[in-house]
Amino acid sequence: MKKRTLLNHGALAWFAGALLNAYGQLILLTSRVVVRRDQLSARLIGAQGRPVIYALWHCHVFFMPMLRISSGRPVAVLLSAHRDAQIVGVAARMRGVELVAGSSTRGGVRAYLQLIQLLRRGRSICITPDGPRGPARRVKPGVVHLAQQSGCAVVPVGLAVRRGRRLRSWDRTLLPFPFCSAVLSLGAPLWLPPVEDTEALALQAEQLEAALEAASEQASRAL
Repeated sequence: MKKRTLLNHGALAWFAGALLNAYGQLILLTSRVVVRRDQLSARLIGAQGRPVIYALWHCHVFFMPMLRISSGRPVAVLLSAHRDAQIVGVAARMRGVELVAGSSTRGGVRAYLQLIQLLRRGRSICITPDGPRGPARRVKPGVVHLAQQSGCAVVPVGLAVRRGRRLRSWDRTLLPFPFCSAVLSLGAPLWLPPVEDTEALALQAEQLEAALEAASEQASRAL
C-alpha cells in the first residue's frame, strides 16, 4: 500500500498514531527526562500562570507533549494541516494535547486567529518556527507576528538526547531510543514588540534563532 493511501485511510492512520503514542509512553517509562527552566520562565509559567508561546525546532516535535507534562497546564500545539501530520496528531491527542491545524501553506490565517484567541484566553501554545517544510533551524516570521500581536513572551525550548536516531526527513527529526537520557531546556522568555519595517522584523527572527540555539546548547551541557 502506498504511503498516500495509508495516510488517507482513517483507521490505519489512527492505528499508526496509537503506535507512536505507545512508543512515547515507552520512552517516558524507561528513560530519564529532565526539564531545566530559566528562573524567569519558571516564574512566568508557574507562579504567575501567564500564557506563553513555546518555540522549538521542528526536529524536536516528538517531545512536544513534555511541555504539557512539565508545566501541568494545557498546551495547544500548531500542527500542519497536511495529511502527513495526521499520525502525529492522533498521538498528540492521546496525550491530551489540543491541536490547531494550519501552516504557512495551508489554513494559515485561520490557525493564526485561533492561536491568538487561545493566548488571550490564557492558554499557552507551542510552535515549530521552522516548520512544516523548512528550511530547518530558520525562524519564519509567523511566530514573531504572533508574539507581537498577542504581547505574550516566547519561551525558547532546546533539547539534547543521549541515545537516539536522526530520521531521513527534511528537518532530521530526532527519535529517542528507550532507556535514553534527555534534557529539555526552557530558556529565558523573549518579548518581541511590534516593529515598523521588515529589517527590524528580520532582526527579531534572528534574535529568536539565537535564543533557540542557546537553549539547545544549555541542554547539551546539562546532558
